[in-house]
Amino acid sequence: MALTVRQQAFVNAYTGNATEAAIKAGYSADSAHVQGVRLLKDDNIIAAIHARNEEAQKPLIASREQRQKFWSEVMLDPEQEMQHRLKAAELLGKSECDFSERLQIDGSVEVTVGFLFDPAQRRALLAEIQDVEYEALPSESS
Repeated sequence: MALTVRQQAFVNAYTGNATEAAIKAGYSADSAHVQGVRLLKDDNIIAAIHARNEEAQKPLIASREQRQKFWSEVMLDPEQEMQHRLKAAELLGKSECDFSERLQIDGSVEVTVGFLFDPAQRRALLAEIQDVEYEALPSESS
C-alpha cells in the first residue's frame, strides 16, 4: 500500500524519535507524540523505515568482490609494508577457501539434564521422545 505524503515525510524524518519525526512531517506539536506512536504501529510505515535503512547501509558494506580486489591491490603493491602484504594474501586466501583449518578435540563432557516437569509429565514426554516404555527411577517410586 502506498504511503501518503505525510507518512512518507514521517519515514524520511524518522531517526529514532517518533515525536520529532511527526513534527517534521507536519503533525501539530500537541498531537505529535500520539501520531508518532500510531505511525510506528503501522506495518507499511515500519516496512518503509526498514527499506530506507537497508538502502542507506548498502554503500557502507563492501561486497566480497570489493574486498578481494582491495586485498589483491594491497598484496601486489610493492610500496606496502611486507606485513600488510602478507596479511592481505592471507585474507584473500581465506576468502577463496585456500586454507583448511582443522581442530581436533579429544575428551569427554558430562551432561546432566534436569526437567521442570512433574514425574507424570516427564514419563509421558520421555515415552513420546524415545517411543519406549518409561521405567520409574528409584527416586520416583512411591
